Amino acid sequence: MIKDEIRHIPKGMNHGIDDFTKEEKLSGGAVFEAGVRQSKEHKAIRRIAEPLMEKHWKDKVTNLHRIYKVAEYLHKRTKRAK
Repeated sequence: MIKDEIRHIPKGMNHGIDDFTKEEKLSGGAVFEAGVRQSKEHKAIRRIAEPLMEKHWKDKVTNLHRIYKVAEYLHKRTKRAK
């Protein structure tokens, strides 16, 4: 199995494998962890922005950008240590 091949590589020897190949062999697909994380973050921002859009959008693109900036700020604020 391919996963077993990677497990048996000594720690100092796996520097020759690039991230794409490593992720592809370990996950069964070429989906990068960072891409998944970013996708989840964008989805969270959209969820925060949805009620703001209903109330404040008024069919103006500038308002749309402002709403998304506010939603990004609110999302980052939820990650802060309290």
